[in-house]
Amino acid sequence: MITAFRTELKKLLTVRSTYYLLGFVFLLISFLSFYISGWHLHRVDLLSPTALSGDITIAISGVSIFVALIAVLQMTHEYRYNTIIYSLTLSNNRNKVMLAKILVITGLSIIFTLFFATYSPLIAALGIHIHHLHLVPQTIHYWSLLWRCLFFGWGYAMAGLVIAALIRNQVGAIITLFIVPTVVEGILQQLLNNNVVYLPFSALHQVIGSGRDFNSRLSAIHAVMVFMGYLIVAWIVAWALFLRRDAE
Repeated sequence: MITAFRTELKKLLTVRSTYYLLGFVFLLISFLSFYISGWHLHRVDLLSPTALSGDITIAISGVSIFVALIAVLQMTHEYRYNTIIYSLTLSNNRNKVMLAKILVITGLSIIFTLFFATYSPLIAALGIHIHHLHLVPQTIHYWSLLWRCLFFGWGYAMAGLVIAALIRNQVGAIITLFIVPTVVEGILQQLLNNNVVYLPFSALHQVIGSGRDFNSRLSAIHAVMVFMGYLIVAWIVAWALFLRRDAE
């Protein structure tokens, strides 16, 4: 198991797309937090005691998409370049290969969620300070915000990984990752109205209170349960297919 984990970690750290995506999201969050949420912050928002908390959730919403994209590439690169054959033959159990991928992506999502959840409000506060603006005293519920951001980051990464495991085609998995949360669930909102919160990505966004506005909102715990139901079912199917399908 340790060998499989090290192999997956090496794959993640030796692929240039990982660094390109993380570099891009770092620059993006730096600009948005410093300029939009800091320097260019509207005067009315300076009176909000939750301005920095909101900046954290917005940043994590953006970062999680890129971590999920890395998860998709981590899985689909194997099929695109046919290295999955070597991954499976080097291990005496396919379960270890899949579990190693999950552990590596889980570690990546936790590390970068924690980093950007800390970095984003700090750089926003720096922008506010440099522009000689002054926020009212901020109220940040650290532990509540922490677990919700960590779950959101991890959940999005796992969703990306399971989509890639089910589809295996890189382009198809990437399109699905971007289309389902926005277009598909957006269209279904017209049919389901407030019940759209029970769709997977809509429920996930309810965990941190982001995404589309709904008249009916789920509590964070309820949203976690809804999303986990979808995720568990998807992983059962993906895992069964991974164990049974040929690697070509």
